[in-house]
Amino acid sequence: MKRLNNAFTLTELLVALGVIGILCAILLPIIYNLLPNQNVIMAKRAYYMTQTVVADLMNDEACYPDKTNGTPGNARIGFDDGFGYSNCLLWNSNITEEGSANSKFLALFKDKLDIDSDNNQEFTTKDGMHWKFQTIGFETDKNNAGAHSVLIVDVNDTGEPDCGQSSATSSLSRTSSKSCDNRKSWDRYSMNIYANGKIDVNDNWARQAIKVDRDITSDKENNDE
Repeated sequence: MKRLNNAFTLTELLVALGVIGILCAILLPIIYNLLPNQNVIMAKRAYYMTQTVVADLMNDEACYPDKTNGTPGNARIGFDDGFGYSNCLLWNSNITEEGSANSKFLALFKDKLDIDSDNNQEFTTKDGMHWKFQTIGFETDKNNAGAHSVLIVDVNDTGEPDCGQSSATSSLSRTSSKSCDNRKSWDRYSMNIYANGKIDVNDNWARQAIKVDRDITSDKENNDE
């Protein structure tokens, strides 16, 4: 009996490989852009972490008791309170005399985070984000609604591009090896934290990132859509 030969010819194999190559060239960029933009995800995470910490502190009666009905000169709008209290375990050293509202806020804020390395106003958390209080502007005993601190976060720490849209983001200790002008992607942004607990995000890309309906699968080279 005659035996059938079912093997592929070299030409057929080359054609098949060519088709596979074309499909890969078409599909891989699409698949890549469907993957979540990591910087956008971490920007949202950093904002919600900050929001949670600030809300926890603002509602912490042990460290920031409500004094809105107190005597004139002793009222507090929130983080302008540098006093120590017996039940505020991290800041009870100055119970009778007022201490620094800035130092108090910094100590209590960092205690809420899982810090990996700490250099006073600049620190890194274990999730790989780098943080810095560029300024802490709470005014002890001033009851000033406009008093605020500027917090900068680099959402991927040592990763590129080390760029943000607001001028404050360049003050982090690690600087970019490339120009940040006219970039389409960023990994740093700054926030203003006010004495009454309000938070403003200063960089447009981060404001877009923290929106609940944000498309986190957008172009990897443009996180400012």
